[in-house]
Amino acid sequence: MYQHRNWQGALLDYPVSKVVCVGSNYANHIKEMGSATPEEPVLFIKPETALCDIRQPL
Repeated sequence: MYQHRNWQGALLDYPVSKVVCVGSNYANHIKEMGSATPEEPVLFIKPETALCDIRQPL
């Protein structure tokens, strides 16, 4: 289970239900990939079950 940590590694008590991500947001990378810049933002989510702590194995 994912848990937030501060920069010193101490656990923080913040609930996580999902992470909202923005894709195709770097113009140079879009150009490198030969893709067209989308007219609308590309949004997707990662559920809590897709997250892991930096110290946990994948």
